[in-house]
Amino acid sequence: MKKLILSLIFAALLLGNSTSYAQSYLMHTVQTGDTYTSIAKEYNTSIDSIRSLNNISEYNLNSGSLIKIKPIKDQKTISIKIDGKVVYTDQNPYIENSRTFVPIRFISENLGADVSWDEDSQEAILEYEDKNIKLPVYSSTATINESTVYLDAPVNIYNARTFVPVRFVAEAFSCSVNWDSYNYVVDIQTKGYIPSHENTVKPNVPSYSSEDLYWLSRLVEAESQGEPYEGKLAVANVIINRKNSELFPNSIKGVIFDDNYGIQYTPVANGRIYNTPSDASIQATKQALEGHNNISTCLYFLNPRKSTNNWIVWHRSYYKTIQNHDFYL
Repeated sequence: MKKLILSLIFAALLLGNSTSYAQSYLMHTVQTGDTYTSIAKEYNTSIDSIRSLNNISEYNLNSGSLIKIKPIKDQKTISIKIDGKVVYTDQNPYIENSRTFVPIRFISENLGADVSWDEDSQEAILEYEDKNIKLPVYSSTATINESTVYLDAPVNIYNARTFVPVRFVAEAFSCSVNWDSYNYVVDIQTKGYIPSHENTVKPNVPSYSSEDLYWLSRLVEAESQGEPYEGKLAVANVIINRKNSELFPNSIKGVIFDDNYGIQYTPVANGRIYNTPSDASIQATKQALEGHNNISTCLYFLNPRKSTNNWIVWHRSYYKTIQNHDFYL
């Protein structure tokens, strides 16, 4: 019966053309062990707000289900631009774990890929030139030409559409992707696109201010003094990931001095944030601000030998260790 339901949903995905004008949302896929209390605490919202937003009357949560947490900032709707032109989805994109998700039919049609559905494996299949991408529904893994790739949030069903991470699919097809965190715009440039002179933008090389460099290099120096260059780069990228996340302030300085749940970084409390950074810290900061990311979408780091707060270890997914720091998604 589940296979039949999924097959019908996927058929609607391919053929449906209904339009929704609701704003985009921050979403969460329910994990085993999640409760309304734990989810509300994680996203700094209330149980009543979550239940009201999702029209939920019962108290049980089903593992794998996708629920709304809150509208994105300023009630904005996420926009998608491909080769300089805004394109419209029949269901609005949503954000989960700092990743934008769009209907698979939309991304496949606009990038020229063929999409099909494998009923036996319950997965969507995208084919484009020499690339074959398999995206199992409800899974946080995908395959590209039989190589397994881990996703930051699972493929899921939302409003009778199968939603997939737009950056993952676009970059798999050799497109460049930029994220405008102020206007909530995903800007995709296909590999054959040549921007006009007045709109020329270097892909994946964001501009940054002197203030961004000033504060971020000082945080990197204070948090990763004695760490290898890779560790300094990773710390810088955690701050940038937070800036780009719905969950944190939308500026570098705002993230560093964020005290919503208490002071986030020890150097802010002890004054080391004001120390002059080393050349290595400045260089790592510049590279991170120019788009060199070695830590994926990690939002947290800690030194397990010094940390006295286990919240990150208990609630976030471990990603990797670089010398004295553990990094978490």
